[in-house]
Amino acid sequence: MIRLMKNEVIKLLKKKSFYIVTLIFAFFCILTNVVYKVLDDFTREEEVDIQEIESENEELDLTVNEDLLIYVENLTTLKMEELKNEYSSNNQKYLIEQYLYSTIYHLYESTYILKDLELAQEYELELDQDLHYVALDNYEYFLNERIDYLESRVSATTGIEQERYKKLLDLAIYRLEEQVPYNSENYLHNSLLFLEENTVEYVNLLHDDDLTSEEEARMDYLNEQMTLHEYVIEHQEDIFNTSDLRAVLINFSGEFGLFILIYVIMIAGSIVSEEYTRGTIKSMFTKPYKRRTILTSKLLVVILFVPVIMLFMSLIEILIGGIILGFDSLSVPVVLYIHDTLITYPVLGYLASLLLSGIAMYLVIGIVAFMISTITLSTSAAITISFLFYLLANVISNLALAYDLPIFKCFVSLYWDFSYLVNHVAQPFDASILTSILVIAIYLVIMLCLTYVTFIKKDVKNV
Repeated sequence: MIRLMKNEVIKLLKKKSFYIVTLIFAFFCILTNVVYKVLDDFTREEEVDIQEIESENEELDLTVNEDLLIYVENLTTLKMEELKNEYSSNNQKYLIEQYLYSTIYHLYESTYILKDLELAQEYELELDQDLHYVALDNYEYFLNERIDYLESRVSATTGIEQERYKKLLDLAIYRLEEQVPYNSENYLHNSLLFLEENTVEYVNLLHDDDLTSEEEARMDYLNEQMTLHEYVIEHQEDIFNTSDLRAVLINFSGEFGLFILIYVIMIAGSIVSEEYTRGTIKSMFTKPYKRRTILTSKLLVVILFVPVIMLFMSLIEILIGGIILGFDSLSVPVVLYIHDTLITYPVLGYLASLLLSGIAMYLVIGIVAFMISTITLSTSAAITISFLFYLLANVISNLALAYDLPIFKCFVSLYWDFSYLVNHVAQPFDASILTSILVIAIYLVIMLCLTYVTFIKKDVKNV
């Protein structure tokens, strides 16, 4: 048996198609990692149509209060855009957006609405002073002002309001102590910003005993996201990065699952039929091996190749992805929010778990290809029908999610994905692990029985 299996492996490794698919996969890996890298650099800000605002201002009647308010708001927006174009760094742009809007608005308000030139001059001096610190890229100045303000609010308030200010104060102090700039390219800033922007709403919902269904859904979302972002600033790990090697590996099955399928179907769909096509099956039958033993050796090679292919592809991606995106992100764990609890996985451990959870699917499709190859003695038929089976399986799974028809529950695709165990979520079709294993086993036994009966009875006189 071992000798037969060894011979089968040697035959597979001599196939040109194996190396062609491997080269295509390597090229696809390069493209995928480059796309991940490029998408990180491509950030599109919402553009302000300056001409439209200026045209609107020309049409406004400044003797009408409503138009005058719009005029002041438009002037403020135009001034903000002018300043953001004047200063180049992300930190400076954020400081302008976050801290200067109020001053600029009050400047125009006192000039055009209140018509208080003395007050306008005070705001102009304040704006000049703020711009001086913006030019120096000195976010600590603004941060210290914010901390002073929050401390005063904490002292002056009680209850829920005080709780909100305390949380905001803690975030501001953390930013100052850890020297986190206002830069969207800094993952700590992004997490702090999310927490700052949602703290007030979160605390309000937290203390509301009469939430609507929409508010409960929002609360669940905020619970998850606030907990994850708090993990980021506590452990200083960039778990939200979607453009590093870690992100590619987390989505490995989605990005490269088709190639795993191609490898499996290519091997399983040709391992028997090519023996008949080339006429080598006769020489195999002349050797002191039973037909059952010959077929079993081929079957075992197919089964063993499934995890080997997954490991092989993973190593290629890690190597290529590491060269393009760097290996540093492999030290950052995968963090899942499960029932108010955080669960962490090492990246490679999470990848291994996801791949293992998908083995059943590839094994079933591989056996389908193996069976068709044996019955029809046609590699092309085996490959084509196996791919059609996979596509049909996806369609039936989607229909089963939409329609609860008993006939769908007989199909294997509802049971072959065990990734829900890795992600600690419910099985999409409410099937138990035992039921899933039983259905898959029934399918495999039926297909293998048909395969063995056909192979043993196959006439090779005309081959």
